[in-house]
Amino acid sequence: MPRDWAGLQNNLGNTLRMVGELKDDSARLEEAVVAFGLALEERTRQEAPRDWAITQNNLGNALKALAERESGTTRLVQAISVYELALEILTPKSDPHWHDIAQLKLNQCLALLTQRQNP
Repeated sequence: MPRDWAGLQNNLGNTLRMVGELKDDSARLEEAVVAFGLALEERTRQEAPRDWAITQNNLGNALKALAERESGTTRLVQAISVYELALEILTPKSDPHWHDIAQLKLNQCLALLTQRQNP
């Protein structure tokens, strides 16, 4: 049942992220980050690479949402790193839908990082 539990944690993370974004609630976004971290304890790159990469993408979304509410770059750099990891698995050939989503979010983070580093 560990894979089912990891799937539930991933879904919980997505729900918390959406609530956090809708309600402008950073605490819910932080909880989403924790939920995705717990999911990734079971959804390992070795055991379930696609699930791992999708969960990494979801984690990136939560980190990106937090970064957009902050003025620093720490969360933004974390999000960039997570999206880059996801894109190692989510390639245009193997998974074009998820690749495009992760690539778009990565590009948005890179653009925001550039803005913050060069005001």
